[in-house]
Amino acid sequence: MEHQAEVTKKPSGGWKVWRIINLLLGVFFMLAALVNLNDSDWYLWMPVYGVSASLCLPLVLKPQWSVSKVWNTVVTIHFTMCLAYAVYQVVLLFEAIKGELKNPLEQEEGREMGGLLIIIAWTSIARFTTVGRPVHASNKQMMNALLLITVTLTFIPLLTWSLCYVGDWHTRLGHCKGMF
Repeated sequence: MEHQAEVTKKPSGGWKVWRIINLLLGVFFMLAALVNLNDSDWYLWMPVYGVSASLCLPLVLKPQWSVSKVWNTVVTIHFTMCLAYAVYQVVLLFEAIKGELKNPLEQEEGREMGGLLIIIAWTSIARFTTVGRPVHASNKQMMNALLLITVTLTFIPLLTWSLCYVGDWHTRLGHCKGMF
């Protein structure tokens, strides 16, 4: 009974930040899915990013859904599948760079690995912590740190992606290779 009262309480200021984070990540995941339409393995990346984007939507509309069994189950399955694919992607990345010390983002496998790492970080924070959940956090400093990490993880991919559209930077930045 007590737990039910905690779940139904009004959202705090942290929820507003969590909603914004999920809105931005949802947009990023949707754009990443659309960019992969012309990729040779679109059938892998469209669902990976599409599911990620669709998991952000409930947290934007009503953060309390993060405690539902259905949402938690889908996030856990998605997290597990992305983690398993990330292990395989590491092998592909090592084969692509052939043991040389290079910027991994210059390789398609490196960019794909970066996307998987963003998804894994977001799903692990969304599913396995109390950040953005309507339950009282036992360690407020830890939750603030995780919220800061999440904000950072939200803006870094959007910023690095947008740099490819500044002047001729796409010719100088390795992660922009193959975008144009």
